[in-house]
Amino acid sequence: MRAVVLGIVAFGAMEPLTAMTHRFVMHRFGLVWHRSHHRRGHRGFERNDLFPLCFAGVVCLALWLGFHDPALTDLVPLAAGVTLYGAAYAVVHDVYIHHRLRWFGGRRLPVLERLAAAHDVHHRLGGAPYGMLLPVVPRRHRAPAVASRQRVAAVPRP
Repeated sequence: MRAVVLGIVAFGAMEPLTAMTHRFVMHRFGLVWHRSHHRRGHRGFERNDLFPLCFAGVVCLALWLGFHDPALTDLVPLAAGVTLYGAAYAVVHDVYIHHRLRWFGGRRLPVLERLAAAHDVHHRLGGAPYGMLLPVVPRRHRAPAVASRQRVAAVPRP
């Protein structure tokens, strides 16, 4: 039961941690890599893809330590929760929003359209929201988010 709770806590903690990393790392000194993501046309590997590779390396290290040191076994469920969050993020962001895997096609899921609209606001304005699964759209940007959602709903997906 402890392992399940730790995994859930890790998953839940990742949204604010991801938003802070996005804002304070990717949009500051990490912009050298992240800028590639804000350009139009996401085809193949882009420099921004180095971020999840680095994060995966940290998770792999945590798993290795958790499996090899009895005093660090809690790292295993924590790393599992982080991995599940990373998978959810990748599906929502890369597959659904940016269509980086074409097999998803033109399917629309209303629950994900809100996330797509918030992410569109981030791309157009270059600022908040920085989160992905629970984005907090600033009040002054909510009207553009609603307009974006309506525009997205009116355009057929490729």
